[in-house]
Amino acid sequence: MAAAATWLAAQDVIGVERAADMMSALLGVPVSTGYVSSCLTRLDTALTVAGFDGALKAALCQAEVLGTDETPAPVTPSGAAAEAAKTGQDISNPHVFTVRTLCGYTGGGSDLVWFGAAGTRTKKEITAFGILDNYHGVLVRDDFGGYVSYDEDLDGVQQCLSHMLRHLQDVTDIDPDTQAWSIQAADALRLAIHAFNLARRDGVLIDPDQIATARKKFDQAVACGISINLSRPWAKGNHPGLILARRLKRKADQVWLFTTRTDVPPTNNGSEAAIRGFKLAEKVSGCWRTLTTLRRHCRIRSYLVSARNHGHRPLDAIRDALNTTPWMPPHKTTTSALAA
Repeated sequence: MAAAATWLAAQDVIGVERAADMMSALLGVPVSTGYVSSCLTRLDTALTVAGFDGALKAALCQAEVLGTDETPAPVTPSGAAAEAAKTGQDISNPHVFTVRTLCGYTGGGSDLVWFGAAGTRTKKEITAFGILDNYHGVLVRDDFGGYVSYDEDLDGVQQCLSHMLRHLQDVTDIDPDTQAWSIQAADALRLAIHAFNLARRDGVLIDPDQIATARKKFDQAVACGISINLSRPWAKGNHPGLILARRLKRKADQVWLFTTRTDVPPTNNGSEAAIRGFKLAEKVSGCWRTLTTLRRHCRIRSYLVSARNHGHRPLDAIRDALNTTPWMPPHKTTTSALAA
């Protein structure tokens, strides 16, 4: 019963009140929201005592490729104010963050997915999670400034091309005639993504001729975008087309990294999909009561999603955790360790 109540309440589109109501309907007896909430607290405590969060973060830091994303997660004003007064935290702009492996996309195994919550969307909060500041692989992300400072310690960055295509469409919408360069740049990116997907489907290397053709079209388009917008008037500052074209030129290596590595996807859709549940939860419930309850939900979702990805039935994973034997993320074994 405890595992079932916990699993229901841990779903993004159900919540504590609906979980209690469903349990009452299924069992034919009254089930209080207090009981369901206590089940969530029990699981959260068990995971905290077992050190699950730290183990998951350590496993993520060993991955060769990670994706990261974030989304707003409103907290009630009264709950945020009370918690801020008690703890001294800044809860002016609460967000949920995710860091995840992308093995499922590239066919490299089962994925680990971590969720965490913070009161603001700043680099300080991101660093406090203790993942990206200890990571040295390839990061797939959008161009949010909070991530940029980690670049120098990474093996590489892949800009999310879904974001880039949306930015290019925004420029096209300003004026399709004068900003035709953005259409050519978008076509070039789609051509490269298509070549990548075909190679991935067939299990072969990406066609270098197709990539060379796409890259040439892209570079020509970006150069044109800079040239035609240098003196184009805009209400405030530079024309958006000039800003985007310069950005694409400056970060071209991050745009095209996926063409050199088959384990790096061209988009961050996997991370966006992982965090979509929190957006649904916001639509269903409106907001979270406190940052503490949001963080509890993040820890439980990290556990259930990652365990399920590794073949563990959610109810079994919950029961094991409550019995002090939770599923724990697998870690890579180094060559030196094998030798020892």
